[in-house]
Amino acid sequence: ALAVAVAVEAEAALAVKVAASRAPPSQGGGGGDSGGGGSSGAPVEGGPPKAEVVESKARQSTGEKTWRAEINMPKNDRFNYDGRARTMCVRGPLRIDRDQAYKDAEDITEAARDCDTAKVKALARKLLSNNVS
Repeated sequence: ALAVAVAVEAEAALAVKVAASRAPPSQGGGGGDSGGGGSSGAPVEGGPPKAEVVESKARQSTGEKTWRAEINMPKNDRFNYDGRARTMCVRGPLRIDRDQAYKDAEDITEAARDCDTAKVKALARKLLSNNVS
């Protein structure tokens, strides 16, 4: 179980690095992250979580690159043994069009404005079920 947890943390750290190296084309590469902290959409004091677009594995059938929006939402009001809030990563569908992944991220961020995890999960399910790419 410890090895799985370490592998998940390493994968999450890699996703954060990939997301940090990517800037949405509509923002001109500025990034504009006013939340500080830089922790992959994790909730920060005084603000709701923010979705990010991360590069995912290439499609097996065609080799095309894929992207997806993901956000770390607070799981509940409890804390881990080290005092950090428990979070869950909610992911959108894989997209071959990066702009569509950024649109998904905007929608997910809007749904997360009031930190309602159920609302964000419902939107992600809707996006996943309507994915026809």
